[in-house]
Amino acid sequence: MDLAGPGPEEVHGILSGLIEIVKQKEANMSGKNVIQKILARASGRESVETGEYLMVKSNCPTPCQGDSLGRGNDQIEKMGAKLFDPKRVRICVGKSLDAPGEGRRKFHQWAERMGVPKENFVELGQHGVPHIICGEHAWARPGELYFSMTNGATASLGALGGFAVTLSTETGSYLAMGTTWIQVPEVARFTLTGKTQPGVFARDVFEYTLGKVGDIGETGRVILYDGDYVSNLGMNGRFTLCAQAICASAWTAIIEPDKVTLKYVKSRTNERVLPLNGDPDAEYAEHLTFDVSNIDPQVAPPPRRASGTSISQLAGKVITRAGIGSCANGRMDDMRVAASILKGREVHPDVTLSICPGSMDIYLQALKEGLIETFIKARVLLLTPSCAGCGGGYTLASDDVFIGTGTVNHPGRMGSDTAQIFLASPATVAASAVEGRITDPRKFIMR
Repeated sequence: MDLAGPGPEEVHGILSGLIEIVKQKEANMSGKNVIQKILARASGRESVETGEYLMVKSNCPTPCQGDSLGRGNDQIEKMGAKLFDPKRVRICVGKSLDAPGEGRRKFHQWAERMGVPKENFVELGQHGVPHIICGEHAWARPGELYFSMTNGATASLGALGGFAVTLSTETGSYLAMGTTWIQVPEVARFTLTGKTQPGVFARDVFEYTLGKVGDIGETGRVILYDGDYVSNLGMNGRFTLCAQAICASAWTAIIEPDKVTLKYVKSRTNERVLPLNGDPDAEYAEHLTFDVSNIDPQVAPPPRRASGTSISQLAGKVITRAGIGSCANGRMDDMRVAASILKGREVHPDVTLSICPGSMDIYLQALKEGLIETFIKARVLLLTPSCAGCGGGYTLASDDVFIGTGTVNHPGRMGSDTAQIFLASPATVAASAVEGRITDPRKFIMR
């Protein structure tokens, strides 16, 4: 009888197996981040792990841009399929300045054929930046998976405490089936601490952090913003922080819901709100901490997006055009900041400053507060609520130097590919428009 025990290779194999079992048990017992919890809910699972592939569905409405037929709309019709639930589709007009054109007519015809109720249309007269309108209606909700048929700036709605992403190539199948697949992403945690100086805003904080992580620093991840700076930030600033996560190659961004979030959401929807928050011992692919106390106003020069730098490095650069608006900075707080600098002043005679409120509701509120009068007296070119210059509406000339609050500074984004596009906060843009050159807004803001 052979009484010899297992050989070294067998022992190694047994130990490796036991170690793997222990690791798996530890993973199942460890805390979950908010994205894992949201996707567990969306997939009907008790828990999920980073890297897993899931079939998921959303409890939220699915918005479409109503200015032209998109890829998904065309896909579903070519398949001969029907919408899984026409009542869940929302249609927003306002992406393009030429909204009444041929594309909008074709989209309406498609929606009628698909049975989308008329009351689900946000029409001209109610129009604006789709992501801002979606936020105003709280179509994305805390603790929920939210799909959009718009674009990467869907990330702005992560400020409402949900996992907000665009459908992209899966749009057609999702519209037909009501489900799609998703891989549980890694989460990068950005903890923001301290209090910004007067004249420094959420846009400056975003540009600063983007400059630190770079264009591909968070590829495929979700950026989670937390910390006392975020806790003390209003919803407008939170939307700004989340809006441009794609600029760091992240999939989206999120801020866990708190009393500020819930007050905002519950005032805008009668839908059930079931917030989720990550566990204290949740897993993160990366954890970075930024003290915002010493951040200067930031400016991102062309052509790279993650190029934010202190305004002191670019102050004095002569400009010809300027613009305030977009999904990142077209909200009420942005209008108020711009008006506080423009009040009693005029835009420099060599500069055209365009201001585009993000929605008709924002436009109306600005009118009630007297901000529209301030803009007109300052010689501002007021635009109808839309994506305006961020979507190419400014048509810059070859020698234009533009500073604005859009989301992209790539050559050719707004007209000529030789025009220069600088990005900054509404305060910096307004101050620069008054001076005719890139200007630190702190000289205009009371301390």
